[in-house]
Amino acid sequence: MGPRGFTLLEVMVALAILAAALVATSQIVSASLRNHVRAQHLEVATLLARGRMAALEERYEWKGFAVQDEQAEGTFEDDGHPEVKWRLEVKVPPIDTTPDAIVRALTGSDLKDLLPSQEKAPQLAPFMPTVTAALQGPLGQLGEKLKRGARQVKLTVSWPEGAGEESFTVTTHMVVLAPAESQPR
Repeated sequence: MGPRGFTLLEVMVALAILAAALVATSQIVSASLRNHVRAQHLEVATLLARGRMAALEERYEWKGFAVQDEQAEGTFEDDGHPEVKWRLEVKVPPIDTTPDAIVRALTGSDLKDLLPSQEKAPQLAPFMPTVTAALQGPLGQLGEKLKRGARQVKLTVSWPEGAGEESFTVTTHMVVLAPAESQPR
């Protein structure tokens, strides 16, 4: 028996299957390319954010923080990416810096719980108010230093993505108790 010819219907079915496969392949390749471009943009934005955070940390370790909250924004044009924007918020965190709160943060207990009770050390009872007052002074100073030297730093990086915009935000806390600029040389 010789080779048989294909009917018009068989040829059309084969072409329809081939067309569907090409459309599916095209969609997969297109999605893959979009994901690749998005990943590249995200990588660039991440590296730029890391550099900005490192520069901020260096700046604050040298100069210290402003007394009030700060905000700033700009682009990474100097880094070769004018399309990538940044927004910075530096805020005084709402922390309790009373002497009792400092002791609780450091030890998990209140100051009165760290000192021996009158039942355990009756001979120390007359001195406890003096000891407590003596500890509260330095703890109060430490609390004030923390108020001046602790900040919540929030950096948002954004870039154009298709018809919209993509972004991410990095939030951290920085503590600079003794800026280098204020240190005696």
